[in-house]
This record gives sequence, structure tokens and C-alpha cells, in this order.
Amino acid sequence: MGNFLYTAAKEKIISLIENNQIKGNQRLPSERILAQKLGFSRMTIKKAITSLVEDHVLTRRPGDGTYLLHGKYPGRIDTGDDAPWSLTQTIKIKGGKPSSEVKSFKLVYDVPFLTKLFPNYTEFYELIRIRKYDDIAFSIQKAYFPFRLFEDAHRYDFSKISLYDYMGYKNLRPDLFHQRIRTCQLNADPLLKNFKNDHNKLVLNVEYLGYTRPDCLVEYTKSYFDADQVDFRVELPYSPQ
Repeated sequence: MGNFLYTAAKEKIISLIENNQIKGNQRLPSERILAQKLGFSRMTIKKAITSLVEDHVLTRRPGDGTYLLHGKYPGRIDTGDDAPWSLTQTIKIKGGKPSSEVKSFKLVYDVPFLTKLFPNYTEFYELIRIRKYDDIAFSIQKAYFPFRLFEDAHRYDFSKISLYDYMGYKNLRPDLFHQRIRTCQLNADPLLKNFKNDHNKLVLNVEYLGYTRPDCLVEYTKSYFDADQVDFRVELPYSPQ
């Protein structure tokens, strides 16, 4: 299997943003008008918009409408708390060329740190991808998710479709995240040789635990980001002294 119909609608909406037909201070056309303009059913457009809201690309303003959350602007890639979750969409909005190379996709068994995180499972998919912006690697991701929850994942090409779109199709898309952020050097993982070679460079290492609800963990991902290309933004609570 390849794609989902609503993801094709998402791509069309992203194209409108790329071409400045949707701007940061402009309300999106109604679902009915978008359905007519883009050639999809209203239900497909509704699902595409909902998914783009979940991706932090669009935002709904109650009683007003749906707007682009972040304006189109060039420069470094934003990720973190309030940035778009889809790095592919982020790059397209900036006018760049995104690509994703799957280095490995396989089943792994009885991995101690995974069975500790997921005590009810012993088999996991391991998906390793290199994310590129205009053919330059900016992120390397290792994602792990239980085989028993996503048995048909091997049928999908995750160089072309979003892992979260696939999880959403299975009604198991995470929406609650715990993350740990550290820095490391290029020799911390052999995969990091795919970044621009600078032995003094620090790499951002972000680990995610993704939950569909507080007691249902569906994803563990370790991501490396080239700090020369990415701005990672985190909102911390402020407690006045």
C-alpha cells in the first residue's frame, strides 16, 4: 500500500502555502471551497485540515476559522514544542526540497531497553531514516514501535509517507510527548557521519516517548539534529521567585 487519500489533500494544501495562496494572517477558505478547488470530498479535506492542525501547521480559532500557524519564511528549520511536527511540511513551507532516506527498517526482538519501556511487547519495528533539506542531512531518526500494534507497517514506504500519518490511520497517533534533550559529539553514533564533517561540532540528541494517552506508549524515537541547521524551541514553565 502506498498513500492515504487525505495525505494527498494535505500535500495540496501545503502547495497553496508554498505558492503564497495561503498566508500567515489569512483565514483558510471553507472546507467546501477547498474541496471544490482541490478536487477532494469535503470529508477528505476536513480530515486533511485536522491532521495539519495536529501537525502544528494550521491552527483553529474558535468562532473565526482556520489559519496558518507559522508564516512562510526562509532560514533554519524549526522543531520543538510549537513547531510543525512534520519536518517535510516545514521544509516545503520554507520553499526547500525535503527528502527522506530509509537506511533500515526491520523487526528487532527482546531488546532490553525496549522491553523495559514497553513491558507488554517483545517485538518492535526499528525504522532508521536520514532527513534531508536540499539534499543535505539535517536529522537522523531511529523510531521504535510495537509490532503487535502496527503489524502491517512493513507494507508502507516511510521515505514517502509520514510515520504519524500512518499511526493516525491506525487510530494510534501519539498526541502526548515526553522528551529529553542533550548534546553529543559526532562520534556518538556511526550514523552521524552523514552530517557535515566537523569534529568539533555538537549534535542535538532528542529522545521522544509518544503516548496516545498517559498509560499507552506507542513510540520511542531517538533523533539527532545538526545544530547548524535546526532551531529547537522548548517552552519551559516560569515560576517567579
